[in-house]
Amino acid sequence: MKINEVAKISGVSSRTLHYYDEIGLLKPTKLENGYRVYTANDLDKLQQILFYKDRKFKLSKIAEILNNKSNHLEILEEQRQLILK
Repeated sequence: MKINEVAKISGVSSRTLHYYDEIGLLKPTKLENGYRVYTANDLDKLQQILFYKDRKFKLSKIAEILNNKSNHLEILEEQRQLILK
């Protein structure tokens, strides 16, 4: 799926998707012509990113969570406690 299609179905701008690629948060496959192609796994990862962003996680923390395959339930509970404070 091309970047404009992903932007349309996800509600995330193409610029934001480019930024996620730049910082290594979401790395789609790049074709020889430079176009980004998103796989089903990339879309799943984007959905996780959007889930954590909606819960006010910083992008650096989201990257840490996704890269470390952390216990998502524990992390959400920690975030809940921070929000309650």
